[in-house]
Amino acid sequence: MIPRLGSRLSTRVAVSASALAVFFVLLMGGGAWLVTAQLIRGQVSELLSTEATLRAEKVSDLIDGISATFHALAGNSAIANALVDSVGRETYLRPLLADVAEVHGMRTALAVTDFIGRPLVGGLGGSDMEPDPWVAAAVASGRVRATVTVGGDGPELRVAEPVIYANTGTAEGALVWRVTLDELARRAAQQAGVVSGELRVEADGRSYVARLDKGLDDAQAPMIAEAAVPLAPQLSVVRLFVRVGAQPQTLDVPLRRLTTTFLAIGAASTLLVVLFAAVLGRRLTYALSGLAEAATSFAFGKGDRAAFVIDGDDEIARLGAAFSGMVERLDAAYQDLERRSQTLLSNAERVARIGSATWESATGRQVWSDQFHALLGTVPGEEDPSRAAFFRRVHYDDRERLAAALDAALSRQGDGHVVEDIRLMRPDGQERVGQFRAEVAYGDDGLPTRVDVTIQDITDRKRLEEKLDALVVELSRSNEELEQFAYVASHDLRQPLRTVRSYVSLIEESLDDKLDVETREFMDFIRDGVRRMDALITDLLAYSRVGRASTDQPVDTSRAADLALMDLQTEIDEAGAHVVLPAKMPVVLGDAGEMTRLFQNLVGNAVKYRSPERRPEVVVTLGDWGDYWQFTVADNGIGVPPEHAERVFGIFQRLHARDEYEGTGIGLAICRKVVERQGGRIWVEPGAPTGTIFHFTWPKMRRLPEPAGA
Repeated sequence: MIPRLGSRLSTRVAVSASALAVFFVLLMGGGAWLVTAQLIRGQVSELLSTEATLRAEKVSDLIDGISATFHALAGNSAIANALVDSVGRETYLRPLLADVAEVHGMRTALAVTDFIGRPLVGGLGGSDMEPDPWVAAAVASGRVRATVTVGGDGPELRVAEPVIYANTGTAEGALVWRVTLDELARRAAQQAGVVSGELRVEADGRSYVARLDKGLDDAQAPMIAEAAVPLAPQLSVVRLFVRVGAQPQTLDVPLRRLTTTFLAIGAASTLLVVLFAAVLGRRLTYALSGLAEAATSFAFGKGDRAAFVIDGDDEIARLGAAFSGMVERLDAAYQDLERRSQTLLSNAERVARIGSATWESATGRQVWSDQFHALLGTVPGEEDPSRAAFFRRVHYDDRERLAAALDAALSRQGDGHVVEDIRLMRPDGQERVGQFRAEVAYGDDGLPTRVDVTIQDITDRKRLEEKLDALVVELSRSNEELEQFAYVASHDLRQPLRTVRSYVSLIEESLDDKLDVETREFMDFIRDGVRRMDALITDLLAYSRVGRASTDQPVDTSRAADLALMDLQTEIDEAGAHVVLPAKMPVVLGDAGEMTRLFQNLVGNAVKYRSPERRPEVVVTLGDWGDYWQFTVADNGIGVPPEHAERVFGIFQRLHARDEYEGTGIGLAICRKVVERQGGRIWVEPGAPTGTIFHFTWPKMRRLPEPAGA
């Protein structure tokens, strides 16, 4: 029942409230102004100066803390190693950078760049992949640089911290971090309890401003104090200032002296307000409470009528009538919106071929969308949605698996999520493949209350996956046939070469006294060509054998390197080379013959391509890269031009004429095939000052579990 009220209530309340408000304004405002005006003006300057200094120190502490955090991070060896080698960079750098997405409660952005300022990994949102000369200058100087830029989030402090690679002692890249002035101001305001002020920064002849809480309006705050923010020497190119201000009449510090007076005035005023509210409160709140209860009890979309009957012609009566009309219009709009939403949802599900359903665990009631019916091949209204009806459309071989997954989710044996690919048998005999997804909602008692289900038709995707799998199998078979062909062809080519070599020798023996010098030279050309062809075929056979019928076993790399040096002993002695191996080398999983050939080719090349100006020096070193070992073979030979650093690993690729250095151009191709077959990587270090430096990585051998009872 809606209460009935008298008329002209608003007039009486307005007059009474106005009189009361004027009374309190005159009494409290006039007294406060007369007593405190002179005191406030004398103290405000000192208070503002102290406040500005304190806030400047807060800002300085925040910047020093962030700078120290990223300076320590720049010394992390993982980041320096990532700048030298990109293998696994994303895997171990992104979690490391994610840990510093927020420093001292402030959101920061961070990226790892190379020596030319190109971002490699990180979250400098909005930056492209182009080199940044500003960062490159910081890397080149090896010193921290700072500046202020304007990005999508406003002015921001940007700092480049060079990353020093320990092995070379030089900067290989930089950590570039930034923090917006708004974020810095927000944090400073939060810690310092800012009322009004601003953070101003000057850099490169430009000035930027960020608000501290409510900001600072010079026109509204004629008394302003400013303090410089102390910054570290490396950030001295940037100047920060904190400015705070307040109108003298708004400061309440001296008002404590008038507490007794205000309490007396407040008590008297409160008594008057209470007495006045007691007279009018019941009538006013009674009517308004009736409107609130009616609004709360009204249910949209249920067909209810909004009828608020209030007698009279005052504002509350007109409010009730207007409220009734508004609710009826809102209800009509709500129902129209509900119809449109259902239409849009049905269209979206049809386009995406996704059907949705809701299962209420308590009542067993299920609601299927039209697209859900379409995927199952059922017609809405002809069959009541239920678990049994749904499972009748699931392929017999998939029912048990899906039911077990659902039951486990309902009993909280998992995380409440179910994702299964199932086959659906439609009434027309057509079989479709759907991806079933279910999310179980639980009540406060831990029992399931609702299950939200979607099914997406992935039949076409499954067919494409099957075709792709077939193509992969066919490609693998073709590669095997190609390798077999190369092996057989190379093997069969050696027999004619042996025949040619034999007949050349017979001809020389038969016509020994009849051959002139030119003819003998031609015979030598033939023998040399046969020899080079035989070497080429031998290397080609070795290339085709890599990985064929090979069973990986634990391989002692120290033993493999020693065997390689034994095979190269003649060449090492002839060149007078000095070869150094690590004192201790690991055991890895691989093929012993391939590992020996790998060291033989790399060390052999280092001895072959020596400089005539100095004694050959070959040094093999070992590094630990987490899940991989890194082997390095360095020499002081003629080196590899940077533009050919990738070409040298191609098959039949030579950088020198045969009369300068012998070879078939297959050795490094074999090395790459051996390393990559094990999931490693081989490369030439660019920019070596002298000689050539080859690196290759090899997976570490996982420790086998000890047998039970050992």
